[in-house]
Amino acid sequence: MDQLIISLAYKFNGWGLALYILVTTLLAGVLSGIIGIEREMKGQAAGLRTHVLVSVGCVLIMVVSIFGIGLASGQIDLAKGYIDPNLIKYDTSRIAAGITAGIGFVAAGTIIRNGFSVRGLTTAATLWVCSGIGMACGCGLILEATVTAMVTMALLMGLLFIERVIGKRSPQIKITVQKGVAIIRDLRIQADANGLIIKNIGISTTVMETGEEVTVVRVLFALQSSQAVLEEFCESFETKKGVLSLSRIHFKNPLGE
Repeated sequence: MDQLIISLAYKFNGWGLALYILVTTLLAGVLSGIIGIEREMKGQAAGLRTHVLVSVGCVLIMVVSIFGIGLASGQIDLAKGYIDPNLIKYDTSRIAAGITAGIGFVAAGTIIRNGFSVRGLTTAATLWVCSGIGMACGCGLILEATVTAMVTMALLMGLLFIERVIGKRSPQIKITVQKGVAIIRDLRIQADANGLIIKNIGISTTVMETGEEVTVVRVLFALQSSQAVLEEFCESFETKKGVLSLSRIHFKNPLGE
């Protein structure tokens, strides 16, 4: 199939290159769009349009790298029906190499750090993959691009299930504190002191039956956290001023490690 797509560029007395670009950009758009839809459904800033545009742009860059310079300099004649490698006197990879550096700036814009939480890493990775899919399509490697897109989608869905299972089994604590009590900084300092890894912190506000407005802080720890250390961590906050209650979730018996 790859050779069939590539052969389009040499047909119709040179006009086949336009058909080649049309076919490869459409394929890249569809393949990257599948991944982009998954990100769009997750509510990520870089969704369907961003993934498609990155991939389609990479197709054009690859076509320019392979054909553009050669056509402009007269080193490539599409009417011959093939490219004689002995006539090419330029490095076709130099322009394409800039994609890997340039995509880093786009991907970095999707990464957001908020306290202990870091969002956008997976989206940055999918953008990087879509740039590779676009490059492959631009080279005419349609089968390889299709397989990569399908494997990527399978991994995104399959690994998400595993991550959710791990998240549900990971130890958590729920701390209810009086409104206005600053506790996040203390959580971070105490976790660092105890060698605990905090995966995420969620903060919400609720109203108790007494009518008092309180803040609820949920802390998610790494799955392999020491239960004895976790107990020590919890005990240091149970008697802290302003803490109304502290609940343990998915804690094991610290003596049964």
